[in-house]
Amino acid sequence: MQKIKNIIFDLDGTLIDSIPDIYKSINKSLEYINFPEIPIDNIRKYVGNGAKALIKRTLNFFSDKYDKKYLEIVEEKMYNFYMEYYFEHCIDETNLYEGVEDTLKKLFELNIDMFIITNKPNNIAINTAKKLNIFNYFKAIIGDGVYPYRKPDINIWNNLKKDYNLIEDKTIMVGDGIPDYDFAKNSNLKVLLALYGITDKNILLSLKNDYYINSFYEVYDFVINN
Repeated sequence: MQKIKNIIFDLDGTLIDSIPDIYKSINKSLEYINFPEIPIDNIRKYVGNGAKALIKRTLNFFSDKYDKKYLEIVEEKMYNFYMEYYFEHCIDETNLYEGVEDTLKKLFELNIDMFIITNKPNNIAINTAKKLNIFNYFKAIIGDGVYPYRKPDINIWNNLKKDYNLIEDKTIMVGDGIPDYDFAKNSNLKVLLALYGITDKNILLSLKNDYYINSFYEVYDFVINN
């Protein structure tokens, strides 16, 4: 008998390959404040803890060239531009990873309650899910701004558990980042770490987690076999 009843998914690096649009939006935002572009590999390292952290880390890249006070002054200006620009361009080059749509459909047909918990700004997370036609598979999409905390804070799980009557041993987390791993561990959830996502797989493997996936199709296999 199928034991898993609920799945919590991360968004970026787990369901969607979004780095190209995040990278473009960051560089457009840098251009807006008259800063030069930064390498895409830096963006891969900076994502995962929300848009404000992304902007702060991006500007910190220039800490040896610009005064700290000046960076603090332009931070809000860059953040506001980024939020507006990225909202409008969130799926220019963003795609679902292979197997995501088919697997979500099969899990939905199994009556699995599915959730997205992401540190991406909530309005952008919802806009992205709608434009990629996966919004209706989810019981709730909870992005940054819904709660006064973000992954890996256990309070997100406490709220979700209370609002949707979830139980730890019937719920799993699927993600590709350290915040996902820490959130699952804090919440006493099993976590499937995606090695195909944004985070360097060697970093994820160093965690010695119990479950890793190389393809999104493996989520369905895990559910029906556990």
